[in-house]
Amino acid sequence: DLHCVLLLFLQYQKQHRCGTTLIHKKWLLTAAHCFNSPTEWAVSLGSVLRSGLGALVIPIQRVIIHPAFNGTNMDHDVALVELAVPAPVSYTIQLVCLPSPAHLFLENSECYITGWGSMKEGGSLTNLLQKAAVNIIDQEDCQLSYGNVLTPSMMCAGFMAGGRDTCLGDSGGPLTCRHHSGPWFIAGVTSWGHGCGRTGFPGVYTRVTSVRKWISTHLPF
Repeated sequence: DLHCVLLLFLQYQKQHRCGTTLIHKKWLLTAAHCFNSPTEWAVSLGSVLRSGLGALVIPIQRVIIHPAFNGTNMDHDVALVELAVPAPVSYTIQLVCLPSPAHLFLENSECYITGWGSMKEGGSLTNLLQKAAVNIIDQEDCQLSYGNVLTPSMMCAGFMAGGRDTCLGDSGGPLTCRHHSGPWFIAGVTSWGHGCGRTGFPGVYTRVTSVRKWISTHLPF
């Protein structure tokens, strides 16, 4: 299933840290807040990529944090991770399409969140990769919930009624949406929210179209 092959995870010192998405054979897209120190990750040999059906260890060569990342309000919460060797693309490890800066993700788009995070607020991580269908939420509607903390580089997805959301451990993972012609695009990077699945507080994601030009400065496309 496509939603289960886009997501991998980053592990440091044998502890699950964050989700991430393969956007190129040697590059991952994840959240900036996942890294205490990019330097320690660059020298770690224990960085693990895990798909839904297996696991392999690939060393991380470097981590590039978005230069405008603000750890206080989580603005531009995105990072690129370069692998030391290309990931072996297979049935269980595949690339997701990057949108253009002008790509529009409409409210009625077919979208999914994916991760190994907690299945409820205060719960523990799961060993089984989870996925859930969510809606893109209108920016003005989400602004009513979060106020000015919500910046243009952020987007919301889920349900205003709550109940279906990303949670602890899902950070850095993808919000993917299907284009009407068939391909799946990464619309957002799981970033933050008030609790998990709370009424009136959907999940907040880094808007990939807002950082697409920055991605292009580091990737060969």
